[in-house]
Amino acid sequence: MADNAVVESKTAISASKDNVKGVGRLKWPDNPEEIDEYLNQIPLFAKERPSGENMSEAWKMVEAMEAETDPKVKATNLKDNGNECFKAGPKRYKDALEFYQQALDAQCGDRMLEATILVNRALIHIKQENYGKAIHECREALKKNIKNLKAYCRAGIASLALGKKKECQIEIEKELEKKEKAKINRNIKAKAEEMVKEAVKLRKLNCGPQTFTGEHKPKLDEKGCLHWPVLFLYPEFLQSDFVQSMHELRSFKEQLGQMFPPAVAPAPWDRKGNYSMGSLEIFVEVKGEAPHTVRRINIDEPLAEGLSAKDFEIQGVPSFMVVSRKSPYLKNFLSNHKLIK
Repeated sequence: MADNAVVESKTAISASKDNVKGVGRLKWPDNPEEIDEYLNQIPLFAKERPSGENMSEAWKMVEAMEAETDPKVKATNLKDNGNECFKAGPKRYKDALEFYQQALDAQCGDRMLEATILVNRALIHIKQENYGKAIHECREALKKNIKNLKAYCRAGIASLALGKKKECQIEIEKELEKKEKAKINRNIKAKAEEMVKEAVKLRKLNCGPQTFTGEHKPKLDEKGCLHWPVLFLYPEFLQSDFVQSMHELRSFKEQLGQMFPPAVAPAPWDRKGNYSMGSLEIFVEVKGEAPHTVRRINIDEPLAEGLSAKDFEIQGVPSFMVVSRKSPYLKNFLSNHKLIK
């Protein structure tokens, strides 16, 4: 009997080894054209990930490992486990809550998914008559997704059960009011942008679409005047000054006077002190037959005149070049640019 047991044991071990060797084993293809397909089943050498029935055991293992590390996949799987426990009935509610909590702890960053998990928890609390906890879960869900209708409904059910119908109504009205205010603000913003575009059109300024997008763009004040972001460039030193808001009727002289006041030491990059009021020339690059075509801007003119310079295309933030007449660089600048009147 003992000998027979040993023989059976050895046979089982041998069969087990054969099974292990067979798992995931791929046969080298006889046809050279099938080599790429063969290598694609090995994650280390694959050019693209196979799918469905074409997926090898190795790839299935990779996907399983990814599911454990991807927060969103992990949270979704835990939520689904919670749903199954909930469907199993009251005896599994505790397990369902635990799975939902683990899903939230995964911190997947998907606010809509997290809101769904929270309202699922709220439903269990309602079933258990823990109405205060249900209301709390619904409030947390609305912080993540204000459009979650189940959060409103389940908060209402819980509030009614607690005899807090009025409080529930106030809570819902507050959330709806926030939503309505947000919608109104979006409409106001859109209307303001349209008014700016209309004001620019009335001034016959040549503006590209980039002028009205991004963080820095023209704005219209209550008197109907435009305020522009402006970039002053100093090509001699590859330096610049950015003015966040310059009134269209403000002259270049006024603006530069603030930037180069007479009683203040020159800018660190202006070691020779050539850049001072009374010596500054302003140029704007315009569209012309030759590259680097520029026009000279009268420093006494307002910004509006500079923006309407002939052939000047405003692309994004309007920029003007500033060069000093005291600097030898002015001659070099004019030789490298075609100056037109």
